[in-house]
Amino acid sequence: MPQDDPDFAALTGSRICHDLASPVGAALTGLEFLSGASGGANPDEMALLRDSLTGARATLEMLRLAFGHAGTGAALDAATLGTTVRGHLATRPRLRLDWALDGPLGRAAAQHVALAILCAVHALPRGGTLTAALAGASSFGITATGEGDIAAESTLWDGLAGRATLPAPDPRRVEFHLLAARIARGDARIDVTHAAQSVMIVLFQPALD
Repeated sequence: MPQDDPDFAALTGSRICHDLASPVGAALTGLEFLSGASGGANPDEMALLRDSLTGARATLEMLRLAFGHAGTGAALDAATLGTTVRGHLATRPRLRLDWALDGPLGRAAAQHVALAILCAVHALPRGGTLTAALAGASSFGITATGEGDIAAESTLWDGLAGRATLPAPDPRRVEFHLLAARIARGDARIDVTHAAQSVMIVLFQPALD
């Protein structure tokens, strides 16, 4: 599927709307509490509103990084990327994040990691542990690992690794197609292994791009 296919824009827009609907809806509920007949806000209502808006902003930042144009600007600090990922996952209490990346990441590398994390999240609807860490000594490698009951179908992982054709895209799994397309048009490489209880995505590319 070509990177400039207009379906990508539609799928990405649908995905962003879907992922932001829940936190924005909760924020609106908080506003209804504030404007109700109870006579004003209380701490619980303010906490609901604050947490919902914070979650919406974090999700938007994550999806903008993953789905937007990577560009070739200044490197992104891995700790900053970790903060963005952690904020996005804050509304998913059943997911635990172990972030072991530090130092600068090229913009394309940061986008690849963000997309790989979203792929791993897709595989863990019942919760689990996500890990991001360096891998390999001779080349620049990053692993994104998901551990838990892996729900995503094997054709997604084989397609992402280039061993099979990816299933027809839809908004719920557009990250797989985007990551595969971005890897295919750059000088990065990807390796994917999956089993019933784990999936590992290894990304190899120059340290800075």
